[in-house]
Amino acid sequence: MATFTPYEVSIILSRLSGEKADRFQKEVLYPQLARTMRISGTSSQEVREALADAYYAFRAMLGYYAFAKRGNDRAEYSAFALQALDRTLKGKKENFSTLLASGSAPQQLWEAFVQVCQENQRKVNEQLNRELIEGLAEFATRIYQEDEIGNIWTTIHQAIVRSGRVEPIYQQITEIRGIGPKVGSLLLRDMVALYELEPSIDAADYHYLQPVDTWIRRIGPMLTDELNNDSADWIIAGKLSKLCRRNRVSGVRFNQGVQYLAIVEVRKLEQLKDYLRQLAQSTPA
Repeated sequence: MATFTPYEVSIILSRLSGEKADRFQKEVLYPQLARTMRISGTSSQEVREALADAYYAFRAMLGYYAFAKRGNDRAEYSAFALQALDRTLKGKKENFSTLLASGSAPQQLWEAFVQVCQENQRKVNEQLNRELIEGLAEFATRIYQEDEIGNIWTTIHQAIVRSGRVEPIYQQITEIRGIGPKVGSLLLRDMVALYELEPSIDAADYHYLQPVDTWIRRIGPMLTDELNNDSADWIIAGKLSKLCRRNRVSGVRFNQGVQYLAIVEVRKLEQLKDYLRQLAQSTPA
């Protein structure tokens, strides 16, 4: 049985998809993407402009999204991967096209990553990391062979805009070696939010934009009695997407709002229920 009444649920969804999503984007997503890409601006427009460049887009994919579900190892391995990229490019952004054109980008990037790990006396963790690093480089290389640009981000974005569908590109992303469903959904969620594409996407695909983590899994049964603690991830994603639609709020922004609670405003999962109760009873600032 859901913890909150339908009226309380509508307020919670509105608050999470409103101010909390705004704060996630402005305080977390844009600054972290900007830092990963090494650009000074942190506005949505400046982030979009940077992602239109193949080199910056690859830095974002490698340094922000690739290791997103690695827990405590995320920051360290992301930093090592970016150092490996810099080393492979000899510190020059303009060498990125040359790297992709070489046909050996996956091998070069992996070898540089191994060197960086060894120099920092950290485990290479080949079983988890090799497929991920080589897989992203292979994907960028394939795109480069088709358009001589090799921008992973804009290729995905344009595919969504052209078709109004997410499922085909989701399947393509999750086929990249080392990229799983959760990272695929996370990437697509942020992209759709950044370009405000959600209204133009087929609602049948909305569940692909709802990455399910521990916090989403916990909040689901509190908001709807159609979910319980044993519900599968794909069911949680689908039910929450429909719940957001019924309440006329953005599903991607709701998900981002929950992430803001997880990493900034609440942090402790056991405090989530009480926090949501207060949220339902409070007046927006």
